[in-house]
Amino acid sequence: MSDPMMIIFTIRQALPPLEAAITFGAALFALSWVVPRRIVLLPPSGRRGATLVWAGVAGSVLVVAVATVVSWIAASSQDVSGFDGWWRRPAPLVAAAIVVAVAGIALRAVPLPAPGERAIAPRRPWNAFAPRTLVWITGILAGALALTALWQIAIATTAPEDGTFFGNVPEHTDLPIYMPFNSGFGYIGGVGWPNQLAMLIALACAGAAFVVALRADANRPMFARSSASSIRVERELTARMFTLILFGGLVTTLGAEWMHAGSIGQATVGLDQEWISENVSTTRVYVGSGYDAFARPMNLLGYFLQAAGVAFLLRLAVDTARAARAARAAGRVRLASSGIDPVGQDAHVGTAR
Repeated sequence: MSDPMMIIFTIRQALPPLEAAITFGAALFALSWVVPRRIVLLPPSGRRGATLVWAGVAGSVLVVAVATVVSWIAASSQDVSGFDGWWRRPAPLVAAAIVVAVAGIALRAVPLPAPGERAIAPRRPWNAFAPRTLVWITGILAGALALTALWQIAIATTAPEDGTFFGNVPEHTDLPIYMPFNSGFGYIGGVGWPNQLAMLIALACAGAAFVVALRADANRPMFARSSASSIRVERELTARMFTLILFGGLVTTLGAEWMHAGSIGQATVGLDQEWISENVSTTRVYVGSGYDAFARPMNLLGYFLQAAGVAFLLRLAVDTARAARAARAAGRVRLASSGIDPVGQDAHVGTAR
């Protein structure tokens, strides 16, 4: 029989690294089923419903896949330039923005009423049908992400080639990617605009895609004979789906950003070495980075947020599929109650046969 420790080691080697988004994300996703209630509702079947099903299922899975791949790359590779991760950390948010933008464009294929059949409606703001609380929470997350990126840019400086470097020491560059370690005692790489500019651009593009998609749908022409309540419901469900997708992308991206900032902020250097014997010594003084007091909690919270974002997106995908199945079942019940066979034949004729 094989050594149990060897079996455990083999299993651990087969699992994704702890830094990969899917590792803790799958565990939190499993825990989310303590509350089995769906978080998604869908409008009646049709082009709009099919678009939202695609966005909720395929779109959420796409963001999870992107987050998993880029976090796995970050965990498996060494940053040799000091800004290798500039494109990896904002990648989940970019994927979420693309899903929202493509879904918004797909809604243009929904049949429009003829000019004479269109109801006259005032121009609505972009958030007319958006869930207020969820939009506010999403905005707060976006603000936290922007402030973190700006802070990491503000603390950056250049460093001389013969300076003292700590942590993951990349190839030297004249770009401002270093933060001073303990008032010039040394330098740590991983900050500055080369690391964070893409994050700010991605955040701006995601916000623009979200606002444009919601504004276009809020002001979409409606049939004059349509009831205001039915129009409001389907557009509220659309805005909610778009907000949920962007929310998941933001949480995952904020987690990756805080993991990175917390990781580089944990670097410490031991000083005042005291020799206890000829071969044994102890360090009496440790010097940390400028924000080492909260770097570790920030890093751990980043782990949790990245996992929570992935778990939320997985739940969104599953709940969207559940809602689509429930909508199809309800449609078959309505057809059967009206005396129409779901395959297009009269139900009474089918019974007579």
